[in-house]
Amino acid sequence: MTTRNSKSNVWSLLVSIGTFLLYALTYAAPSGYSYGAALLLLTSLGYLTTRPRWQITAEDKAIACSFLCIFIVSAIIFFIHGNELKTLDQTSRYVLLVPILMLLLNTPPSLRILWAGIAAGSISAGIVAAWQRHWLELYRPDGFMTSAIPFGDISLMGGILCLAGMFWSNSQGRSVRIWQAALAMGFLAGVYASFLSGSRGGWLAIPATLTLFFIAFLTKKNLRQALLCLLLLVASISLIFLALRGEIMNRYDIAVLEVNQYAQHREADTSVGIRLEAWRAAIMNISEKPILGWSYQDYNARLYELAEEKKADISITSLANIHNNYLEAWVHQGIFGLLALLAMFIVPFWFFCKRLRSPNIKVQSLAVGGASLLVSFFIFGLTQVILGRNNGNALLA
Repeated sequence: MTTRNSKSNVWSLLVSIGTFLLYALTYAAPSGYSYGAALLLLTSLGYLTTRPRWQITAEDKAIACSFLCIFIVSAIIFFIHGNELKTLDQTSRYVLLVPILMLLLNTPPSLRILWAGIAAGSISAGIVAAWQRHWLELYRPDGFMTSAIPFGDISLMGGILCLAGMFWSNSQGRSVRIWQAALAMGFLAGVYASFLSGSRGGWLAIPATLTLFFIAFLTKKNLRQALLCLLLLVASISLIFLALRGEIMNRYDIAVLEVNQYAQHREADTSVGIRLEAWRAAIMNISEKPILGWSYQDYNARLYELAEEKKADISITSLANIHNNYLEAWVHQGIFGLLALLAMFIVPFWFFCKRLRSPNIKVQSLAVGGASLLVSFFIFGLTQVILGRNNGNALLA
């Protein structure tokens, strides 16, 4: 019995360390997310060798199947279109997520270490953003990621998770104040980093996730307390907004100008304009092959044809992707790829929503955090292919 317990403690410790590193290092080091993710994967494979007795519910199976469907559809399309092997790179990550999911279900991480990692990562995002902006003089901090957009969006997600963690902190007895302070700092740091990065598309997630918080925590008994929390939340975000008013308003004004330019003159030589043009071209091409989509080679050739025919601007041929997760999936994997992608969001989101009113504050906080994460990533995917990046896939799952 002692030997079994000691082995169980080792697996639990490795899971907790991997989870902590996944969140804590994401913003503080190049490819920071990979250390925790790699440790969790290796731990899950090692755990499989012990032939554990799985305790898997129907919900767990549904989530695992939603991961596998992403890869299965992309693999079938890979053979049909004859795409390059690298096109399976990102979707293959979902196969690797299944053993990690099984490990986490049987040996969950310590909640204290989980929330500590989330808080540490979010605080580090604010520090890195401030350092890059004010010391390195980068106009849009990117936090060692490929660009400012994923950095800003993922930082915002970290801040939102910290907000969910503040409700969990109420269960921490004498250390409640310490946890509240740490998670509050994480929330403010995440929002600050997002605003400083100028990642406009991600800001749409703020009202959507706040709605989930109200659905979860607002009752007749705590109406006054909830309104007070809302006022404090609005005040906090407003202070950050006022401190960065110049940068934020500049990004907003540019977006409005570029939308108007595209609407009036189809001006595609701008950040917003080229996205709108890419989306328009994608919708045109989807109508031609809605079921199985286009191969990457054929789609690129088609874009040049549209440009030569003056039906689309030549600028979109320089884009690495369509800058929309859902159009990207539909164009290259057809309607089945789109449905698999939507299922991956909807299935776990529904299970989280079922627990938004749980009487157990620990479960409720995790449910709000999980639902908020999915909603945030769904919105991030409207203006970028967030799941075409390793950091996006690692942190979503």
